[in-house]
Amino acid sequence: MSRRQIPRLIALIALLGWILPATPASAATTATLVTGTVIPHNPPMDGVVRLDLQVRNDTASAWASRDLVHLTWMGRDGKPVTADARPLGQAVAPNATMTLTLVTLAPTAVGDFTLTVELQTGSSRLQIGDPTRFHLSGFLFKGRGNGHGLGMSQWGARGRAGAGDDYKKILAAYYENSRIDSRDTSGMVRIALTHGPIDLARPWPRLFGPMPFVAEPVTVDGYPQLSGAAGELLGFDTSAGGLPEAFVQSSDGIHRATVAFNRPLVIHGAGAAGIRTNILQTMGGDFRTGAEQWRYSGELRLIPKGGATVLPVNVLPIEDYLKGVVPAEMPPYWGVEALKAQAIAARTYAMHKISGGGDFDLEGNQFDQAYSGLTEQVKASSDAVDATKGQVLTYNGQLLSALYMASGGGHTENSEYGFIHWNHGLKPAVNLPYLRGIADPLDRAPSWQVGPFSATDAAQILRNNDEDLGDRLVGIDILQKGPSGRVLGVRLRGSSKTDEVSGPVLRSWFGLPDTLVEIVGGG
Repeated sequence: MSRRQIPRLIALIALLGWILPATPASAATTATLVTGTVIPHNPPMDGVVRLDLQVRNDTASAWASRDLVHLTWMGRDGKPVTADARPLGQAVAPNATMTLTLVTLAPTAVGDFTLTVELQTGSSRLQIGDPTRFHLSGFLFKGRGNGHGLGMSQWGARGRAGAGDDYKKILAAYYENSRIDSRDTSGMVRIALTHGPIDLARPWPRLFGPMPFVAEPVTVDGYPQLSGAAGELLGFDTSAGGLPEAFVQSSDGIHRATVAFNRPLVIHGAGAAGIRTNILQTMGGDFRTGAEQWRYSGELRLIPKGGATVLPVNVLPIEDYLKGVVPAEMPPYWGVEALKAQAIAARTYAMHKISGGGDFDLEGNQFDQAYSGLTEQVKASSDAVDATKGQVLTYNGQLLSALYMASGGGHTENSEYGFIHWNHGLKPAVNLPYLRGIADPLDRAPSWQVGPFSATDAAQILRNNDEDLGDRLVGIDILQKGPSGRVLGVRLRGSSKTDEVSGPVLRSWFGLPDTLVEIVGGG
């Protein structure tokens, strides 16, 4: 080897000595990300993000199951926005690889963010992979209240009863300058059990049973052949001529005594248990066997409405009807005085709507008042109806429109800001002097959150409601609020067009419980 080559060899040895130790030194303090996936790649704000990671322990020590995995969302300025930690969950030996599944929520904000994953083991905090970048967009609705905001808050009535108010004081708070008077409630009321007629020619929802039916024994006016024995069913279908058809079905499935009808079929129960049927608007949240069948007192009319459609209407005395309303509208354990207030509000609402015209007076659902017939009746609710029999709310001697809702969110609204319209500006509703908004601190209903919706999903919701503003919803601008803080009008900015709608329309389209809402985000 020549003298000229010796310095080059010494320099090469020195260089290798600096590089080679660097690999084990680096590996000794590394949690190596082998592979990883992030779902979804473009989450909406406040959306769920899932990380599936293959991580190798390239340190000299084992990781303990109690070591913490830190997930930190950083804003564009590099400052933490949200952070959480959870145990690693299993021990990992040196050079071993583990699967790590992590779920986190994106920040409730729009803009650019990064998500960092780190493992804290011993005194070291090891970063797992590079920070993942996200651009968050979308819309989140955060609010209070449940309903239209007018009249009595049921949650507020509960709170006031708990604070010692009697039913008269509760009602006086929600219906300004009203009086409690007496009316004759010995008459009958007609309750539509579905929102519009049902079509017997269409397949029957299997959730409600194999077919629409009324359980026997019953009697049917003008059709003695349709009376059956216990265990049999009075079923309904479509005749060959396209008319509604009734028949008796035996317990072994055999049909007999088939009758097509083009005038109201009037059905009466055979005993105190009333009429049991699966022809109803909704099952609620109870999906146990038999929950698809409700019981009603009085009579059940099936009114032909053209073709094979029929409208089911329950006809019964007003006070009996209220015993099916109060437990459907308010839990029986919310207090005696709250139940009495509910009974009077419901009685007034019903009496105000009874006209005698048309096929029915009220619907037994959210379009008027919830109604469950005999099915949910309980003593506490029935006692409240009996204790207030005939009592109604009046204003200047006239029955008032006793609107009520589940919760006012801490502040009810004036009537003119309730059922409004918006046409490039507010078109207020009627001003009713007894429906004035009030602060309601004893309404302690929980707040709610709807969403998040991505910008494209929000645009699709608009298209589903015949409002095509483009493939993305870019923004929602609040144009006006009512005295309670409820949204009256908004501007919807799409990727191709802009439009304005009322707060109640926005509520309907996005399924919001109330218009007392904060809108977070953008597209």
